[in-house]
Amino acid sequence: MDITLSPSIKKIIMRRVHVIWFTRRVLPLLVLETAAVTLIVRQLAESIFFNHVLQNAIVHTFSRSPVMMIDFFFRAFIGTESAVQFLMLGSLLIALLFARDALRAIRAFMLQSNLSPFSRVI
Repeated sequence: MDITLSPSIKKIIMRRVHVIWFTRRVLPLLVLETAAVTLIVRQLAESIFFNHVLQNAIVHTFSRSPVMMIDFFFRAFIGTESAVQFLMLGSLLIALLFARDALRAIRAFMLQSNLSPFSRVI
């Protein structure tokens, strides 16, 4: 039995399939990542005065050497409470997850729209 669908019906069906896929697979991850980022940023804002940290870093290290800023931030990280260290590591992990998701989205877009240099055959 050969079933042929008109392009408009196929488009409607595929749109519904994509919405269901997005709702089941992508949306829960986005909600979870957004909640994690909100929680971490809120806790960091309560624990750290970023303005003072950056001001101290510039005053104490930039006059000697810009490379000393790395040492300053490392020592500041080591000198903080363990809760702040966990929050900073959590924010780094969330940033890595966002970067991974962004790279996946860019790669999928490039492959879909034939912008990838590997998708063209000479």
